[in-house]
Amino acid sequence: MFSVNTNAGAFAALQNLNTTGRALDTTQSRINTGLKVSSARDDSAAYAIAQTMRGDVAGFKAVASSLDRAQSELDISLAAGEAISDLLVEMKQKAVSAKDSGLDDASRVSLNDDYQQLLSQIDTIANSASFNGRNLLTGGTLSTITDSTGSEAGIITASVTQLTTASLGLSGTSVSTAGSGAANTVVPSGSGNPWSSGDTLGALNSYMSTNFSAIYNGPAYNQSTGDFTNVGDAGTVGVQIQSDFGVTLGILASSGNFLHLSAGTLYTQGSGASASFTTDATSDGLADAAVTAVESAITTVNDALSELGSTANRLAIQQQFTGRLSDGVEVGIGNLVDADMAKESAQLQSLQTKQQLGLQALGIANQAPQTVLSLFR
Repeated sequence: MFSVNTNAGAFAALQNLNTTGRALDTTQSRINTGLKVSSARDDSAAYAIAQTMRGDVAGFKAVASSLDRAQSELDISLAAGEAISDLLVEMKQKAVSAKDSGLDDASRVSLNDDYQQLLSQIDTIANSASFNGRNLLTGGTLSTITDSTGSEAGIITASVTQLTTASLGLSGTSVSTAGSGAANTVVPSGSGNPWSSGDTLGALNSYMSTNFSAIYNGPAYNQSTGDFTNVGDAGTVGVQIQSDFGVTLGILASSGNFLHLSAGTLYTQGSGASASFTTDATSDGLADAAVTAVESAITTVNDALSELGSTANRLAIQQQFTGRLSDGVEVGIGNLVDADMAKESAQLQSLQTKQQLGLQALGIANQAPQTVLSLFR
């Protein structure tokens, strides 16, 4: 049928051309974005799954950041701990050298000066080992997340013994008396003077080492403070001190000249109370105590370094695993939503050809009504 009102061929050609145009728009979008699923309109199920997986990847990025921070904390702590360990090795050398009976007083005092400088440096290093406001060597605790949800079950924590001189039991240690040839160290007169600082502590340690070696080297006596954890042992020591130095062993009172124990620490009591311990620069008692304290500190520091090193290795393994896990999830997302660019390129060429042919077909269909004119010539 010939009609100038209705052109079915043109309608069909136009529909086909529109279909080709829409397919061409989809292909161009995939080429431009690299995604075959860029919105829920493209494939709602695949898009929802991909978004969930993208959330996991974002969580892994937070985990990686947390692990990096924790690793930096450990790096700082390990560097400081190793420096402290090196100092302790030097201190042991000084202490052992001070035990040499062939040294003169001036040499031993010089060794003590070096020892004290090294001792002070321990606290300087320990207190400087901070990262992001946390210091593992002065009581801080490391904490890091390891899974994409940040759950409590996936948190790694670590802490070590404090590596300050007080915590290491080195406070008050020395390898000789401060002055050359000092004959006696005296607990000052007065009420409630403890034997817990400076040369007095060193003299008490020397006295304890000589007269009560079992207690001195046992858990009942603290060489760094002069305190006793066992009242009975303190009483035993007090009885001999009473005999050696002519002071009276007793309990707290308002007057008199005697010793008393309070919270595990020996004190002198009374207006004239004092106790002298024979110690001088040539005595190796202080050096003995220092060697013992330093060796104990070396063991403590080595244990802390071992703990820090093990944790650092664990975090490194976790970092590698997190990176691989994140990469795996991203590959999974790509499998769901990424476009096959080779396929899309071929599709583009095909659709462009179809579009050109469709335009020609539409042009031919639009010319069909003109054939009606030939019937009226």
